[in-house]
Amino acid sequence: MSTRAQQYIEAFERGEDFSPPSQGLLLSGTPDPAALQHFERALKQAAPEVTENIVRLLIDLGLAADPTKPRGTEVIRDAKIIEILVGVVAPPRVGVGREAAVEGLRKLVRPVDLMPSGDVFTRALEFAASDELFLLVAKAKPASAQRVVWQLRQGPTWQDDESAKIAAAALGDAALEHAFIQRLEAAEVAADPRGFAEALGTLALVGTPRSLVAIAERLRTPMTVRIPGAFQKSLRLNVLEALLYHHGDRPELYPNNIITEADYTKAEQFCTQTYGVVYTTPPPPFMTYLGEPIPMP
Repeated sequence: MSTRAQQYIEAFERGEDFSPPSQGLLLSGTPDPAALQHFERALKQAAPEVTENIVRLLIDLGLAADPTKPRGTEVIRDAKIIEILVGVVAPPRVGVGREAAVEGLRKLVRPVDLMPSGDVFTRALEFAASDELFLLVAKAKPASAQRVVWQLRQGPTWQDDESAKIAAAALGDAALEHAFIQRLEAAEVAADPRGFAEALGTLALVGTPRSLVAIAERLRTPMTVRIPGAFQKSLRLNVLEALLYHHGDRPELYPNNIITEADYTKAEQFCTQTYGVVYTTPPPPFMTYLGEPIPMP
């Protein structure tokens, strides 16, 4: 038994909330197997609020344990932690603990590590659909989810829901996929930075090969977004953020790691190697964030 894991569980049962970072649960940089087993057993009978806190602790632990964390990444790749989180998602689980697990898996786990659990996500979606579950299914892309997504979209609740449309596009609805790409192209032509940024984010959620190529092709965009009196930001960073959704283990894609134009070049090289994108136009003047002075009253 892990004494530290038991202490955490008892604290959660007393009504305390998890406060990161987790302490005393790593052995030589990897999660303590005994602690993980203890959490897994506790989750089988934990109350929803306790489940949520254990899930948040496991997410924090998974991030801390990844070997790329010192290089600025935020990704969970520990197989046992992923397995435990998937177990929380599986039916008949519902409630805040399940939603916390769904969110953590969707945002922080790479598609390649989600795919083996795709059928579990399909059953969870069919059992109790939610926006986050549609997006998780979109990222994992299980073939078993095509029928379930199609059936759910026939009813009034999900017919016009954006997350359900994203899942359908991710699972092979070419017309919806094309419409999402057209949003990006239209915002680009209109020089609409907010629309461009939103369209990038949506295409990242779709995550089909065509969508990801469309994102990567924009890494030399000259567009910027400005908040007067706050900052100006290059939308090249938004392109990187969209790609990060699928490649959280790649430090060269993290905006905070962009210090010089050479750092953008490293990201471009990744896009060329991964998606076959070739950049022919010159890059715009180097920019990440530019702070602006607060106007005096």
